[in-house]
Amino acid sequence: MKTRLFTVFAFLASIALLASLVPAGAHPGSLANATFPAGTTADAENVEFVGHIGGSTYAVAVQGDYAYVGEGPGLTILDISSPASPTVVGKTDPLPDVVQGVAVAGGYAYVAAGNAGLRVVDVSDPANPTEVGSCDTPGDAVAVAGGYAYVAAGYSGLRVVDVSDPANPTEVGFYDTPGNA
Repeated sequence: MKTRLFTVFAFLASIALLASLVPAGAHPGSLANATFPAGTTADAENVEFVGHIGGSTYAVAVQGDYAYVGEGPGLTILDISSPASPTVVGKTDPLPDVVQGVAVAGGYAYVAAGNAGLRVVDVSDPANPTEVGSCDTPGDAVAVAGGYAYVAAGYSGLRVVDVSDPANPTEVGFYDTPGNA
């Protein structure tokens, strides 16, 4: 028993010693103590997002010859008129969270983007999809009917959003579902 207790104590002391070697606020493997060649910088303010390729896919909607695919934090529009060889027509700029659900109606894609809420994307020009509005409600799935978007918002229940003005979607009601919507 004494040997096991000593082993545990020695293990914890080793972790404490290693932790004391890492500068405050830094994580092992971070750039906190890195040295950079002359003329370069590690200043995070100089980092610029320039694009992404792919990402997790949790949602797809099909309307006519187009498939609207949630691809990570973006919406990708595919021409599926030739199902054997779908081609990319357009992509949105990255949205603030991963696309969880997509519904398409009347020239707009309604995107449930997790904690970033309901995003409304004008897809009337499939080569140039553009976000035109949003509503601050979490969303995992979405359906659209009669000027309303119905957003399954996890533990926040079912949210009803008036999308008759796509630039200004407004939550008009909710249903507190028992459990996860």
